[in-house]
Formats: sequence, structure tokens, C-alpha cells
Amino acid sequence: MPMTGNQDPPAGGRVDLALLLGDLACVAGTLSEIATVWRRALGCRPGLPALIPEQLADAARRLAADIGSLAGAGRLAPGAWAVPLAGQSSALQRDIAAAQAMTCGDGRRDLGDARLWDLLRDPVSRVAARITELTPELVTITD
Repeated sequence: MPMTGNQDPPAGGRVDLALLLGDLACVAGTLSEIATVWRRALGCRPGLPALIPEQLADAARRLAADIGSLAGAGRLAPGAWAVPLAGQSSALQRDIAAAQAMTCGDGRRDLGDARLWDLLRDPVSRVAARITELTPELVTITD
């Protein structure tokens, strides 16, 4: 399913669960593709920690499962429980950026994953925005 950059969270504090879970599925799938590229590159980059992208894909799947569980229990609304979801999302963003830095930039030879990292930018950003909509109390804490 193609993802476009204009799928912003709906106004009024309502988060579209299908879009949020779809973006997380896109993130997990793209990270799995990056994992394949990294495994294939082990011959020329033997020190590359090839498990990292798949671990990140698993983290995205866990976040989706946690959100789905809360939605199934009827608890997917702004609340204190959403703070751990925001923490998971922030950690995922941070870890994705760190993994990307291992193969992109600073004169590193392209492994063939640069375009895949680019494809992650929009869905990761939308996930963060949608989860932020679930955690309005974070805005007051960080101001």
C-alpha cells in the first residue's frame, strides 16, 4: 500500500487507528527489507550488526500490538497509559536514526539501503505525530 506524505493525523485529537497501525506495518516491513540488505552486505562489511534492523522491525510490531491491545480493550483514548507508548515510539525513532547512521552519511559506501531509509521518514514521522495526539499530557510536561 503506497504511503503519501499528506496523511496527517485528524484534527480534534482523534487518531485513526487503521492509519497508525498501517504506518507501523510499513515501518516494520521496510526495516525487514533493510535487514535483508544488511545480511547481504556482510561480505563487504563484516562488522555490520545485521540483526539491528530486524530488531527494530520487531519493536515496531510490538508497538502496533500494544496499541491494538489497548484499542481492543476500549482504552485507546488519551490517558496516562499512553506515556509508555510515546516512550516506545521515541525509542524506535532514536534507534532507527542510529541504525541509519551506521550505513548512510559520513562518506560511508552505500550498501543499497539509502532509499529504504528515505522511505521510512514519512511513516515514522506520522506514527510519532499520531501517538503524540494520544498523549496530550506530554506537551505540558515538556514545555
